[in-house]
Amino acid sequence: HSLYNEVQAICNKGDDVVVAAPYWVSYPEIVKLADAKPMIITANEETNFKITPLQLRKAINQHTKAFIFNSPNNPTGSVYTQGEIEELADIVKETGIYVISDEIYEKVIYDGEKHFSIGSIKEIRDQVITVNGVSKAYAMTGWRIGYLGASKEIASAAAKVQSQVTSNASSISQRAATAALC
Repeated sequence: HSLYNEVQAICNKGDDVVVAAPYWVSYPEIVKLADAKPMIITANEETNFKITPLQLRKAINQHTKAFIFNSPNNPTGSVYTQGEIEELADIVKETGIYVISDEIYEKVIYDGEKHFSIGSIKEIRDQVITVNGVSKAYAMTGWRIGYLGASKEIASAAAKVQSQVTSNASSISQRAATAALC
């Protein structure tokens, strides 16, 4: 739901949002619900299902508002390296777009791969909206607890959307999530 809130908070009719494919099925639909247009860029087996900086640069235009980024990726499991993420971050900094970084699988990584958050890059920190939750890492799929990290302005806008489209999580869900995270 945090992904939905963010897209609703930052996008307007006529905005474009870059989505790297393969992707979680809901990304383009969430963008469409905000009257924005998903701009799909496709990665393939040659790049281990990771988009390249050149692909990202080519997809961005004057209408681009954001880039939905997912590492570790759902559905492929591909994990971007720190270097690959830094290259994408250079383009984000240059263009001024937002990154909505879905990091729900950050703790579900195999084969010695390491998670690196694009939100940890100081130069673009205020452009990054990091979305996460407790369902995958803490086996709490039915609890429906998600969260986001963003600049105060962006988080406040998302909270306004949240307050109008859903009620709060139950108190037991909130306590269980706090125990999982602490």
